[in-house]
Amino acid sequence: MADLRPEVGGPDRDRGQIILVGAFALAVVFIALALVMNAAIYTENLATRSESAETSNAHAFHRATETAATDAFRYAHSHHSGDHDALNQSVTDAMETYHNATRRQQAAHAQLTNVSVATTPGINVTNDPSDLGNGGTGDWTLVDGVSNTRKFRVGVQSWSGTDSDELWVVAGDHETWYLNVSYNTTTSAYEVGVNDSGSYQSCTNTATLPLTVDVSSGTVGGTSCPALDLGSVSGSYDLKIRNGSVADGKYTMVVDGTPTGELSSSEYENVLYSMSVDLVYWSSDVRYRSTIRVAPGESDG
Repeated sequence: MADLRPEVGGPDRDRGQIILVGAFALAVVFIALALVMNAAIYTENLATRSESAETSNAHAFHRATETAATDAFRYAHSHHSGDHDALNQSVTDAMETYHNATRRQQAAHAQLTNVSVATTPGINVTNDPSDLGNGGTGDWTLVDGVSNTRKFRVGVQSWSGTDSDELWVVAGDHETWYLNVSYNTTTSAYEVGVNDSGSYQSCTNTATLPLTVDVSSGTVGGTSCPALDLGSVSGSYDLKIRNGSVADGKYTMVVDGTPTGELSSSEYENVLYSMSVDLVYWSSDVRYRSTIRVAPGESDG
């Protein structure tokens, strides 16, 4: 190692010693910078791995909660159909039991979770194949105050109308949305179409009955017809049948509305239209919140 003690050697030797001291100082600075940078990179990697793991944990909790909510919804309807209060209590108790079991496990890993449940009452409507005119009435209202539907289907099994007759299923009023079924004696075919705010679109023509119009899935006899989408009907509306006496058939639906006095009590039962679960997952690195909606078969507004 070089001797740094001052000696008599003239200006050149003094300058050499200064340069050597400066070199040592720079080396120390570079080493310190390298250590700081390495420490920062290591810390960032640890934080990234930790956050990624916590995010995965939050998503896993979401999936588990969604499965539990769906199972609770189905169990309630298989054991308590017909009573809104009993259905609501069943899903609430089931999710509370689920939450009590999971939050202890989460708390052991310094994670805070919360689950809260809200339900929307509704009715499940279905009839035995019969006169769609409600015993000769022709024009009548199935349900009031609908905002959402699922599993909405209309089936036509036989036709007694003339060439000028049309069967309508109306959402709101005829200027907003209606499903149209008619028979053309010239072509010997049944036509199904939709009038949405004055714009008419034909869905399909078929020469045979029965035919099934699945409004929720947007199909007629399995053939796609996007115009059937009820999502364009905003707000609350009534579902009505117009000129129903021209056909015999069947209707089924689950709605968040209420039955009218014209709908037979034997044709509907009380159900939960939907269930929403608000979940929260907190850890030292992640704040996660989401809402899970359970409404099996829902695909329109």
